[in-house]
Amino acid sequence: MRVTHEVAFQVKGQGAVAECVRAALTGLNVPRTDLVEEESHGMLKISIFLPTAAQAAALGRAFKKSGLNGVKVVRYVHRASDWETRWKDSWRPFGLTQRIYLIPRFLDGVKCPRGRVPLYLDTTSAFGTGLHETTRFSAQLIESLRGSFRTALDIGTGTGILAAVALLSGAEHVEAFDIDREAVKAADLNLKGNGLRCAVLKACDVKRFKSRRKFDLVAANLITHDLLQFKARIVSFLAPGAHLILSGISLKNVPLIRKGFGAPTGLKLLKIIRGKEWSAFLFVRRS
Repeated sequence: MRVTHEVAFQVKGQGAVAECVRAALTGLNVPRTDLVEEESHGMLKISIFLPTAAQAAALGRAFKKSGLNGVKVVRYVHRASDWETRWKDSWRPFGLTQRIYLIPRFLDGVKCPRGRVPLYLDTTSAFGTGLHETTRFSAQLIESLRGSFRTALDIGTGTGILAAVALLSGAEHVEAFDIDREAVKAADLNLKGNGLRCAVLKACDVKRFKSRRKFDLVAANLITHDLLQFKARIVSFLAPGAHLILSGISLKNVPLIRKGFGAPTGLKLLKIIRGKEWSAFLFVRRS
């Protein structure tokens, strides 16, 4: 019988500590698409599933060297069939935006409500399902700009949801990238499965991505640390008068983004969406 080994990082709620856990795991070369998150009774569990006990033990030891406080690291052993399907139990079709209705591809026979545009999605983990506030807020902001942009860039595309939303919202030319090669493969399959196509879709980090054009719309759903670290690079992709959507920001970090993307960047803040634990920003680049 095949088994898999779960390394779970438990913290109290969403927020700064949870964001530090994600950042630490990214620094340990754990792809964001491999993170499975479950929240219950005020506690958040961020899990990674690995094929061997040795890999699970090594990850646990490496993480502990980060010295993060307030994080409990627990290891479990599961039958593969259990963890591969467990998270899907709570993933059902839902309205991602006012127009777009997201349907998990593994659910056969689900009809899209009349007047909605279906977006069929498949993913190998719970990350990138569209359920997370950061993804939903970004998608809603993109749709709110429908008709005002022809080109778009999706930074940290994950499973390709935001690139798909941009295309379904009228973009004629969309480029997307993610540091994780497996995420790019998933995004490519999802786009093709919906009859959509990015002009550029590649595995790359923010520092190395190059494009021949400036974009009418740029969306970056990253952790706050990365948004601030690559601020100048992100802003450089914007055409004059273009819109910038930033997400992946815990409520505690709203002041940091306000200050970091303030007047010196040439951006004007148009809107902040605040959820239960997360937020998203909409800026416009001054002409």
